[in-house]
Amino acid sequence: MKVSINKDLIVYEEEGEILLINMRKNTFHSLDAISSIIWRKIEEFKKITDVIDYIYENSDGEKNIITKDINEFVLYLEKIGVLRIV
Repeated sequence: MKVSINKDLIVYEEEGEILLINMRKNTFHSLDAISSIIWRKIEEFKKITDVIDYIYENSDGEKNIITKDINEFVLYLEKIGVLRIV
């Protein structure tokens, strides 16, 4: 699964946390430290399997749980209009 980031989005980062601001919808969403790491990898890789592999290789988590959690996070981001699954 690949994703495309909304072009109306402004990404603001401070002290390890990210704020996603949708200029068209006039909404914002705050990401905690863990979600911010995943967001940075989504921006870098664009391919969710690569994000999952990166998180798995750099954590002590089980791959099936990491896969489930990241897929749910991506679906949430799509639902709120931050990115689009392509």
